[in-house]
Amino acid sequence: MGVAERKQTERNARVKLILDSAAAVFREKGFRDSTIEDIAARAKIAKGTIYLYFKSKSDLYFCLVEPALESLSKRLIEIAQDKEDGPDNRMRRLGRAIYDFYERDTDEYFFLIRYNEDEYPKLLPEDRLARFKCIMRCNLEQGEIVIREGVEKGVFKNINPYAGAVIFWSVFIGMIHFQENRMKQGKKDYRKATLDYLGIFIDGLHTHELNASMSTFIV
Repeated sequence: MGVAERKQTERNARVKLILDSAAAVFREKGFRDSTIEDIAARAKIAKGTIYLYFKSKSDLYFCLVEPALESLSKRLIEIAQDKEDGPDNRMRRLGRAIYDFYERDTDEYFFLIRYNEDEYPKLLPEDRLARFKCIMRCNLEQGEIVIREGVEKGVFKNINPYAGAVIFWSVFIGMIHFQENRMKQGKKDYRKATLDYLGIFIDGLHTHELNASMSTFIV
C-alpha cells in the first residue's frame, strides 16, 4: 500500500469513527444538547481533530443523514416511476422501502424525522435545512404521484393526492413509532404487522372492496 493510499485509508477510518461517535451522542443527548466536546470524548480524540474533517456540529449531523436519505429518495423515485406496476402495489412498495430504511438506518431515520422540530430550524444552517426540506418534499411527492395516478385510473377514490400522501407518511411513521415502543418492551418484531396496518390504509383508498388476499403486504 502506497503512502497516499494509506493516508486515505486512515482518513476514512477517522471519519467513520467521528460519525459513529456523533450518532451515539446525538441519539443519547439530542442535537441541541450535544457538543463537539461530547463527540470528541466518545471518539477518544482531540476536539480539534474533528474540525479537520467537519466544519461544525450541524455539518456532522448533515453528513450522517444525507447519504441514507439520498438512498431512500432514489428508491422511492424508482418505485413511483415504475409504470409497469399498478398504483396499489406501488403504494405498498413505497411503504416497504420506508420501513426498510428504518430497519437498515435506524439512527438516520430518527434523526431525519425530527428535522422539523423547533430546535432544528433554529440550529441548522439555512442551506442544510433547505436541502433537508427539498429531499423530504421529493419523498412526499412520490406518494402523491402514485395516488394521483390511482385516482385518474379510477383505482383510488377521488381524493386530493397531496393530502393522501401526507396522511400516508403520517400514518406510517406513527405506526413505526408505536411498534418501536412495543419492541422496546421486549416483544416480538412487528415488521409484518406494521406493513399490514398500512395496507388497511391503502385498501381504504380503493373505489371498491379488495379481496382478502390483497389486504396484506408480501414480505
